[in-house]
Amino acid sequence: VLNLGYDDLAKSDTLFSAEICLTGFEVNKPIVLKDIFYEFDKADLTAESQKKMDYLYGIMVDNPSLEIELSAHTDSKGVEIYNQDLSERRAKSCVDYLISKGIAPERMVSKGYGETKPVAPNTLKNGKDNPAGRALNRRTEFKVTKK
Repeated sequence: VLNLGYDDLAKSDTLFSAEICLTGFEVNKPIVLKDIFYEFDKADLTAESQKKMDYLYGIMVDNPSLEIELSAHTDSKGVEIYNQDLSERRAKSCVDYLISKGIAPERMVSKGYGETKPVAPNTLKNGKDNPAGRALNRRTEFKVTKK
């Protein structure tokens, strides 16, 4: 567990997660980056999403030994192979953004999982669409791979 004191956490603009504040980062435990959005069928980060990525940038700056995997996921709408490609492009877009801010590329790897790791059902038990579940599955995460 990464032990971050108050002063370390205060370096970031916002306290992202109470759980992180209390427990630190665990290696290989995914953390969802909330409010990372993309335009439909696009991989570019929106301006609002870039602001949210700045939180992760702050963590990377404050913890120069951290290495991460940054991953993107899709819901099951559309063709599986396309969703895989889209998630790979979205994860790369996030890594590229952090590189553009000065984070060393060797500290990060991008990974797209497409629709292979849902956290909620894409359809209801009766077979109907589950928009709330699909929204949860469209996510961007990071996990610490090395402290």
